Amino acid sequence: MKKMMTIQIIAFIVAAGTLSGLFSYTDVYDVVENVIVRVTCLSCLKLDPKTELDFQFKTATDEEHPSFVLNNLSNGPVFLAFRADVCSACDIMEPLVMDIFNVEFGISETHREIVLIDNTEITFYHINIDHAEEEYRKAFEIYDKDNVKGVPMFTMITFGYDHGIVKPSYTTAYGTLNLDTDNERIDLLEKIISDGIYLYEQNIAGHPH
Repeated sequence: MKKMMTIQIIAFIVAAGTLSGLFSYTDVYDVVENVIVRVTCLSCLKLDPKTELDFQFKTATDEEHPSFVLNNLSNGPVFLAFRADVCSACDIMEPLVMDIFNVEFGISETHREIVLIDNTEITFYHINIDHAEEEYRKAFEIYDKDNVKGVPMFTMITFGYDHGIVKPSYTTAYGTLNLDTDNERIDLLEKIISDGIYLYEQNIAGHPH
């Protein structure tokens, strides 16, 4: 009996040491914490948050808009579509996004494309936060205006008029948009895009390039 106990204790110590080394010397803990804990698949939790879609100026983290957004914003509005590897709601929404923008991309890739909608150039980005570079993953936090921390997430960035100053403004929608049918989801996404285009055309002349 004592011998068995000794073997079990030794096995426990070895296992504990292995796990300790794993978390100490690799980024496994960071990956788990960032991807699984901090970012959730809204459909996995059966969440479909309803959110206000008004355009606003203050980012979720009080940081400046990312440089890749600002660089493209001089040519037209910017649309960001965020997803993760495992996300059934993302799988529902992505074919609709592809159809609206007439683009194709792989699930895991960061894809950028200039798209013409209503005679306005829109810079479209598809961003998988499990694979994207840091600046794109950071954008997910910057534009998570309702602190949902979940995917899919859709952000439209344009220009707005704020107390006499023209500056970037944005709105963000989440999940399957709290709607039941694909047609309703397409209509809402197209409205968000249309609103962004309208604001851009109204304010671009007043923005210092």
